[in-house]
Amino acid sequence: MTDTFDQQGKAFWQWLLDNGATLSDGIAFHDYSAENAGRGVIATRDIAEGEVLFSVPRPLLLSKETSALRDHIPKELDSLTGWSPLILCLMYESQRDDSLWKPYFDVLPKEFHTPMFWTKEDLKELQGSDLPDKIGKEQAETMFHQDIEPIIKGHPDIFDVKTHTLDLFHVCGSLVMAYSFADEARPQQQENKSADDSESGAKKEEVQEQLNNEDGDVSGDSDDDEDDEDEAFESVELAMVPMADMLNHKTGFNNARLFHEAAGLHMKAIKTIRKDEQVYNTYGDLCNADLLRKYGFADEENPNDLVEINGDAVVEACAWRKEGEIDPSLREKKIEFLMEEGVLDDCFVIDGDGEIPPELVSAVHVLRASPPEFAKMEDKQKVPKPKWTREVANDIQKVLEQRLERYPTTLQDDQKMLLESPYSRSSSNESSLSRNKRHALLVRIGEKRTIEAAMSKVQQKFKRLAEPAADIATKHRQDKRKKR
Repeated sequence: MTDTFDQQGKAFWQWLLDNGATLSDGIAFHDYSAENAGRGVIATRDIAEGEVLFSVPRPLLLSKETSALRDHIPKELDSLTGWSPLILCLMYESQRDDSLWKPYFDVLPKEFHTPMFWTKEDLKELQGSDLPDKIGKEQAETMFHQDIEPIIKGHPDIFDVKTHTLDLFHVCGSLVMAYSFADEARPQQQENKSADDSESGAKKEEVQEQLNNEDGDVSGDSDDDEDDEDEAFESVELAMVPMADMLNHKTGFNNARLFHEAAGLHMKAIKTIRKDEQVYNTYGDLCNADLLRKYGFADEENPNDLVEINGDAVVEACAWRKEGEIDPSLREKKIEFLMEEGVLDDCFVIDGDGEIPPELVSAVHVLRASPPEFAKMEDKQKVPKPKWTREVANDIQKVLEQRLERYPTTLQDDQKMLLESPYSRSSSNESSLSRNKRHALLVRIGEKRTIEAAMSKVQQKFKRLAEPAADIATKHRQDKRKKR
């Protein structure tokens, strides 16, 4: 632990106390850099379930309502939507030596390991994954030039174009994406809140999960996501919560949770925490690709890993099998029908267990249907049941194989590289993995495992479909007896 790390941590701790926060004697800051996690919180004694670890009064929350920037440009702040107002407030407050939150900014990260900041060479390590298409750097920069930059240039008495730059915008946007919390925006909502801690905490966690998991971030992946985000922002406000964001995340290790009350926010232990254990908050049940995109890390083992199968790829693989059968009008009718029935979307999500979504099976049935068969489906205005046939299994297998072929390496290649190449925080050693390359490996491995698990499920379907009907009936009876 460096002297600077220790000094900044002590100054931040004292600042919290001086401004009305309460901190348990059972916790302390700890340097987890050796574990690739940076600053975190450690238990200095055994902590009981339900014990309050710290409380933060609302005036210490940094938001568009509490920032000193509101005293200068309230109309401009209120004209901004989504993440923009909080990002602008961070750009302003982070560069002020006399900011109330100066000790807080001193302990926040100065550099980030999200793909937003990766070199082109490192981004190549993500080839095959859908992650590069979700980084959203161009969209973020468009937001800066359209929404933020005009305000900066229009108020030279408040901002400095040489200081409040696009680079600073990316840093503050990353802080908001990684560390902000959803909080109710209107005072009357706070007054009407339930005093029940668990209900309050669950409500806030649900909103934050919506903002995080449905891409309520700077990049904004789709119009639908933006609509969802706008609805979420109608009732909540994003805020930076000093101290709450000092807790790290590790999938499966969550032992603390933030609860919201009218007077302030409280972090409580949700299970017993033993001395010297790290205190973990949760960022949600996120796959490694989302953890890397939003927070700049990936877990060694992540049961939440998943893979997305592009809807267009399914259409291309299933709809036209023989030369001369291509009928663009029929193709479009099938796509429109599937979309109206809520079956076909931008992508089909396959979770880590490899189970094939029933919507995908039904979609393949429709895409394979002959004109007369499809006409019957249209008349009934109902998609067929997700019944497996050899033809359906064959098409889904083809889709999965094509998805796997997008990666330049195999799962075995990646696993071998992860096992044989030591991790190094520095990329100077050519025989070792840099932080970014290691995280890219973990993302690729998780996605490939999911695809191979799905292919295994399809092979099981093939095997079952090949069995004589009598054998299937016998197995069905045996399964029913086991359930009794």
